[in-house]
Amino acid sequence: MVGHYHVWFVVLSILIAIAASFASLRMVERLRRAVGWHRWKWIVAGGTMLGGGIWSMHFVAMLAYEMDMTVTYDTVLLTISILSSELASLLAFYIISQKNSNLIRLLIGSFLIGTGIITMHYVGMEAMRMPASIVYDPWIVALSVVIAYSASFVALIVFRAFSDQPSKFSRYSWGAAVVLGVAICGMHYTGMEAATFFHDESKVVATMAIHSETLGYTVTLGILLLIGLFTLLVRFDSKMEHQTEQLQFMDNMYQSIIESANDAVITMAQDGTIYSWNSGAARMFGFDKDKVVGQPLTMIMPDKYRKAHDGGVARYMETKQKRVIGQTVELEGQHESGRIFPIELSLSTTMYREEVFFTGMIRDISERIQNQERIEELVYKDELTKLPNRRMLNEHIGSLLEKVDEKCCIAVLFFDLDRFKQINDVYGHRVGDSVLIEVTKRLQSNVESSPFIARQSGDEFVMVLGDTSSYHAGRLAEQLIETIKAPIAIEELELFITSSIGISLYPEDGQTAEALIKHADTAMYQAKMNGGGHYQFFTTEINEAISRKMMLETGLRKAVEREEIEIYYQPQVDVTTGNVNSFEALVRWNHPELGLIPPLDFIPLAEETKLIIPIGEWILSESCRQFLAWTEQGHSLKHISVNISAVQFQEPDFPQMVEKVIKDTGINPEHLDLELTESVIQNPDIAIPFMHQLKAMGVRLSLDDFGTGYSSLSYLKEFPLDTLKIDKSFTQTVLESEKDQAVVDTIIHMALKLNLNVIAEGVETDGQLQYLLGQKCHQYQGYLYSAPIPKEEIEGLLHKKRGWTIT
Repeated sequence: MVGHYHVWFVVLSILIAIAASFASLRMVERLRRAVGWHRWKWIVAGGTMLGGGIWSMHFVAMLAYEMDMTVTYDTVLLTISILSSELASLLAFYIISQKNSNLIRLLIGSFLIGTGIITMHYVGMEAMRMPASIVYDPWIVALSVVIAYSASFVALIVFRAFSDQPSKFSRYSWGAAVVLGVAICGMHYTGMEAATFFHDESKVVATMAIHSETLGYTVTLGILLLIGLFTLLVRFDSKMEHQTEQLQFMDNMYQSIIESANDAVITMAQDGTIYSWNSGAARMFGFDKDKVVGQPLTMIMPDKYRKAHDGGVARYMETKQKRVIGQTVELEGQHESGRIFPIELSLSTTMYREEVFFTGMIRDISERIQNQERIEELVYKDELTKLPNRRMLNEHIGSLLEKVDEKCCIAVLFFDLDRFKQINDVYGHRVGDSVLIEVTKRLQSNVESSPFIARQSGDEFVMVLGDTSSYHAGRLAEQLIETIKAPIAIEELELFITSSIGISLYPEDGQTAEALIKHADTAMYQAKMNGGGHYQFFTTEINEAISRKMMLETGLRKAVEREEIEIYYQPQVDVTTGNVNSFEALVRWNHPELGLIPPLDFIPLAEETKLIIPIGEWILSESCRQFLAWTEQGHSLKHISVNISAVQFQEPDFPQMVEKVIKDTGINPEHLDLELTESVIQNPDIAIPFMHQLKAMGVRLSLDDFGTGYSSLSYLKEFPLDTLKIDKSFTQTVLESEKDQAVVDTIIHMALKLNLNVIAEGVETDGQLQYLLGQKCHQYQGYLYSAPIPKEEIEGLLHKKRGWTIT
């Protein structure tokens, strides 16, 4: 019998083979990822899919072969055929699922699978019930067998490739499916080609058999549904797996982040039981994970926080949740060693199966707190003594003033160490710092009520007493002065230092921190002016005096620039002839507000601020120029006298300054007379070399106010002087006091014997002048002849002449 193939059924059979192959390859990808029972799930699913696809292709292909006879199928043999296909496919997937599927395993597997496919095909052929017999061509049958084994081996190779490297071969899925599908179809159609059908009436169609068309349509529909179902299953599983992998990846990533975080991340149940504990928590608290998981959170809390958790963390969280959840709070944690340290806690909540879990992110802020304390220390503490600084002092007094009423007394004591600069200059700042530290200790340890003590600056300290009295403040000042006065032993040195203290009181001396500190400082300054080593309460009079002094100091700095400094000249008159032969230059300050200020009011201030150095140089230069102007006008003058301050004379370059003025003005050095006080020459080691340098220039030297200070005859012996000036305190009482007469007589006679010129100051009466004339004094100056006058009035005075004779 000769049949023919229905083209569309042939195409359908090939498509079924290809679709089944493609679906099987997708399952191979799922099999590769599966573990545990999921692996068997995909072995069964993949085997069923491939086996069903092969068997369906076989019978659709059988249906495609049309013969003029009725064909049915034996149910038992048909079942064996289906099982053969399924078992072969299951075996293929099982082999692929093995990690060590080597070549021998693949060959054995391909033999078993090929045998199953061959069995499926030829048993299926035997299941056919029709009025015909089948005769097989052995060579073609052999070829189909070879094709079956080869196709099985190729299928295993392809499956393994997809299993091992799915990403590399996934883009070739359809191509591989076509190759496998064609191979499967090739085996079937080759087997069909081996069969020859002969009409045989003895063959009767079984009544219990399945009709071929019914079976064909049923198989086609079933396998397509099965392929579609499995394809959807693969896609769904792939999607679920992708989501699971994403979740797993995110979970792993979060776990990795949590584990690598420096901060502690702790999860706990509502009752406070610890569920998770990362590496950061282990480092921070010292407890290993296995020691804390399952334990209460209170094991890492200090006692004062544990008390708040009596009755469970849940109750605590319920009451604190609104204040803590989602906020960052600063608390304290306890290390396994018992050490308490500051922490920062951020708390969040998660609901799981109607149970609340808390996740806390905890950061050890010890370093930050230390840095904050260090910053506060730098901002509010003195680095050397660790006392509060000026900023903190002002804030403290301000806070006290906000809390007190005017009936309460607050005392501010302003300390300053007397002559502390000398310690720094002689012994260095290291010793000076040690003295300040020792003074700080004494201030802190010798006060019963522990008042607020701050270092204002340098060697200045401020103590603040709250709710006190003026009596208590004064007694405390006395006590501290005695405490500081005690010897200080530093580096084998025994140092003695005193302190001056100024006291201001609230509310009478000020109602602000600035005013109280300022007035205490003013009182302290007055205590220093009075000799130091004692205390002084602030008074209005002191404030006015200090304010005037500060105003003078401020104005003095610009007085020369503004031409407020003026030079007055007092004549020095020859006692015998009455002729003016020299002048003494005397400085005056013509203040724009205070008027003419005498030297005694501002010269000490100029010396204290060292403004006397530039002012003194200007006076010397102007005096020399004025003297030259007078001599150029024809006046016969011997010299111009200029007073020299002790501060000027102690300058290392004083002789050079004088020499420069002489050169700049052009004055003959013999016409310049420098008047020195006894305080100037107290240090002979400096004074004598300077005086000899000046004498070498030709400058005249006078000793002013002789007899009022520490006068010593050695001055007259050792110092190269030209003139002695008798102080006016002796001259003005020379007629009333025999002792003053004796002093004046002695000075004049001694000067005459030493060939020194003698000038008497302060002559105001004719009697005084007559007495000096009788004692052969050379010159005088005073109000009897003229008061100090400005240079504009000198011209008329130079024409005045007055002589005396002894009566």
